[in-house]
Amino acid sequence: MAPEFHGFEIVRRGYDRAQVDAYLALLVSGTAPDTPPAFDVVRRGYDRAQVDARLAEWNGPR
Repeated sequence: MAPEFHGFEIVRRGYDRAQVDAYLALLVSGTAPDTPPAFDVVRRGYDRAQVDARLAEWNGPR
């Protein structure tokens, strides 16, 4: 499976890509909430483990 825009693979059951993309845009702009939303799991979405790991890196200790 080829990586997508954010480097996340598309899998059979993953996080909704639009929701993740919107949250990442907020995160980059500095207006994201401290806690990521509960993303919907859809039929073809971003790999959940990859998204969770990346968010843990970005939202680590402050």
